[in-house]
Amino acid sequence: GKPLELGGSPGREAATGRGVSLITQAAASDFHIPIKGARIAIQGFGNVGSHAALLLSKLGVSTIATGDHSGYRRSSEGFNGHKLSDHCKRYGSIDGYDGGEEISREEFFATKADIFIPAALENQVGADEANALDVKLVVEGANGPLNPEGERILQSRGIPVIPDVLANSGGVTVSYYEWVQNLRSEAWDLEEVDRRLEKAMKNAYRRVSFFAQERGCSLRIAAYSLALEALKQAYAERGIFP
Repeated sequence: GKPLELGGSPGREAATGRGVSLITQAAASDFHIPIKGARIAIQGFGNVGSHAALLLSKLGVSTIATGDHSGYRRSSEGFNGHKLSDHCKRYGSIDGYDGGEEISREEFFATKADIFIPAALENQVGADEANALDVKLVVEGANGPLNPEGERILQSRGIPVIPDVLANSGGVTVSYYEWVQNLRSEAWDLEEVDRRLEKAMKNAYRRVSFFAQERGCSLRIAAYSLALEALKQAYAERGIFP
């Protein structure tokens, strides 16, 4: 995350949101949700939420509901992502934005949409929110936005959840790319960074999805299991333990 002049990498600012958008596309295809014309609700319109919304809008996705600590708004026609993002950057929240209609937190979670992207704070989706959600897919843009009870309810309702450790890993992936560039005394252009990120995110999603289907487990358990297997193999190959 360093400035470009100090060895930073192009694409780092948008990387987490770009990763969320890539995983959302892959998951939507898997769960038979046409991405063109899809409607999404995004909680949090900061760095992650805004970039994800803007990138998905290029594919024909409409953000019909959004909100943060200052309140929530809804628009049946979809928000202008650029204007809303500019407003949030200038004022620090959606408070005062004149697009759409003001709604309550309860109305936000009950808004019918195709995809829900929680990209705000942790523990935002508990039992009440999970029961209220009227969506086909949840993609975690924030860290730990679902509490265990909320996730159990979504699972019982048949609503798949793409876990944060997979969905929002684009940022740390590009931070790794920055480190690699520094070690090699290289400077990749934005196209190269985005190409590598897209390949990494799609490969990770395919591995997690295949594991989940093969073992009959949730995508979160699949992601954790693959991570533990990688650690186990590394320890064994290096002779660290036992």
